[in-house]
Amino acid sequence: MTQARGSWLKTVVLLQKAYGAYRGRLLETIRSEVSEMVAELDVQITSVGTDKKDHIIVRIDGNDEEFVGNALSKEYGRSLQSDNLVPNKPYPGQLIDVGKVGYGLYSDVGVTDSKRMDALIPLHQLRNQLDFHGPLRTISEAFVLVDYLPVEVNITGIDLYNERVEAEFNQSTLTRISDWMQDDHERLLVFGANQNQIESSLKKTNHREDIYEIEKLSKFEFSLRCKRSTRASGILAAIGPRLRGVPMHLFIPKELEAKQNAKT
Repeated sequence: MTQARGSWLKTVVLLQKAYGAYRGRLLETIRSEVSEMVAELDVQITSVGTDKKDHIIVRIDGNDEEFVGNALSKEYGRSLQSDNLVPNKPYPGQLIDVGKVGYGLYSDVGVTDSKRMDALIPLHQLRNQLDFHGPLRTISEAFVLVDYLPVEVNITGIDLYNERVEAEFNQSTLTRISDWMQDDHERLLVFGANQNQIESSLKKTNHREDIYEIEKLSKFEFSLRCKRSTRASGILAAIGPRLRGVPMHLFIPKELEAKQNAKT
């Protein structure tokens, strides 16, 4: 029996977020990609938006909606229910609310049935993993641990009754931090823009050739790895005005090393 179109819609909440000054453009990017993905299938995209935590929500209708829902989750990451969390398993996410508390960092791993169940990386865990024993603010500044930074965490403890999840950085995230610190290329982190916007801004300011590589951290999160002769601060000054409202952060190994060596 064929399901009557419109009788009910499948809602897919993705791990990927759309946020910031260009939220609308990012959602259009997703809509365009999804439309291309489903062009030959019996499904319609009825809406693309976000929830209160900026996770992208796609509503679809049609006989192939289950297949499309799974494909979307594979492409953009899947949201979770709290009772599906598994200890000692790695979960991708993004840092949120950095600096709002002093006892640790939170990673949004996509739990959608509770507003409070972001994964807490306690301060003592950060100190142990990063071998840096300053206060949280100093640690965050010394390693550029900022809002929207994509990270992978291992869940170390789950308390569903009190809606608490604790975690630690997965080795993949620690390795990335270490690799960036040992690299002699400066980086500019750009969050909340698509790659076309970044490419266009670099070309229009005649700085595309100053970028050795545009590293994709997640769908709308990038690391611009500068050539050795290029300062990331110069790239920020050039493209910042063209991408107003887009979070950008300098990752300059020599400056960060100096901060790390000045432990308190």
